[in-house]
Amino acid sequence: MRKMYGFILLFLFTIVLGACSNSSSSSTEDLTIPDNPEDVKGDVTVWAWALEANYLEKDVLPAFNKKYPNVNVKVEHIGVDQVYQKVSAGLSAGGSGLPDVVQVENNRIHSFTDDFPDAFTNLSSLGFDKHENEFSKSKIDGLKDKDGNIIAAPRDLGPVGVIYRTDIFEEAGIDPGSIQTWDDYIEAGKKVVAYTGKAFLGTDSDGLLRIMLQQQGSYYFTEDDKLDLTSDAAKKVVAILQKMKDAGLIIYTNNWDGQVAAMKNGEVATQPGAVWWSGTMIEQMPELSGKWGMFQLPAFEEGGGRASNDGGSALAIPSKSDNKVAAYVFAEFASTDVDSQIKALTNRGLFPALLSAYEEPVFSEEQEYFNNQTFFKDFADTVTDIPSVNHSSAELELRSIMTSQMEAFLLENKPAAQILEVGKKQAEQQTGLESSN
Repeated sequence: MRKMYGFILLFLFTIVLGACSNSSSSSTEDLTIPDNPEDVKGDVTVWAWALEANYLEKDVLPAFNKKYPNVNVKVEHIGVDQVYQKVSAGLSAGGSGLPDVVQVENNRIHSFTDDFPDAFTNLSSLGFDKHENEFSKSKIDGLKDKDGNIIAAPRDLGPVGVIYRTDIFEEAGIDPGSIQTWDDYIEAGKKVVAYTGKAFLGTDSDGLLRIMLQQQGSYYFTEDDKLDLTSDAAKKVVAILQKMKDAGLIIYTNNWDGQVAAMKNGEVATQPGAVWWSGTMIEQMPELSGKWGMFQLPAFEEGGGRASNDGGSALAIPSKSDNKVAAYVFAEFASTDVDSQIKALTNRGLFPALLSAYEEPVFSEEQEYFNNQTFFKDFADTVTDIPSVNHSSAELELRSIMTSQMEAFLLENKPAAQILEVGKKQAEQQTGLESSN
């Protein structure tokens, strides 16, 4: 009898534990989104930073409240580091003190969900999966959990191209349309360096390394979360970087301000980077209006991939939110309303992830600053070709390691081939992850 009694207690205890552990994942099962927007009611608190916070408060909220008049949204402007610290602390405390909606970068979202699988609400169960094809596959793939559920609403992204000085290219006799491969880019760079006596490009981090990996469909991690620093794709990247260095094309610019200064002062003639550079350029180097243009990333071989991404965020709903329905309709509206996406671009310089936004007139307009090029359309044309990659929870550690390696490569004459092996060993030690090869 005592054994039977103990078994019953254990059985009941297991049921209670199971109910508790699954409370967040099952908490959306009984929720439905009303057909009538006026039936959605409640208070929603949002954490976001900088441009996105301004976008949500000033561009989205007025239009949202016209459709959902009974939802009261408060956008709290918090620094990016503070957001992540507060989210980490809240999740560690079982979800205590978290907002209803929080901005999270694509490359950071799995740093939370790997440690806290039920950190964020399953948006697919609330109906967001109907929007899946409205965004590029690479963006959506990065916002899915291991079961394929969408756990954050896509907002902006950072398609990549080569931003270049049109006046210097013309004076040096270079047709940007002739640059199809990285070898073509290097040959053009040699002509520019000979003409200007200055560098062709600069870098202040591992950004170029990541961009060149992704355009090949590769990254720091495999899909099963193993390190992939010595892949064939990575070896192709460092071979190109070594050629750039040997030809005197590339300089290390130390930090963000140094990179901006190099572009502003004519120390470099190109910037392989994301579309969001446009906002910084227009604001900090207005005197160069009309002297910049864009062409697609060079391929590694003729006909190879020329698309990549750097940056972008999404809106997640913590599982402990007490008002998931109101939070959901706000996140859905902020990510799928076309007019709002256009305001994000024109008012904040935030490039929308919503594909239908690219059909709006502003994307086909010639941009005076960029030599009257259809600058935004030319970036938008690359979005659907961006390969999906795995942003593992150890991403920030890898970025730090490989930024140090890039610095050693450019400043200490470490051979490019060595930065992969050294980076691999450091990553294995610091992250505890296995390498795929």
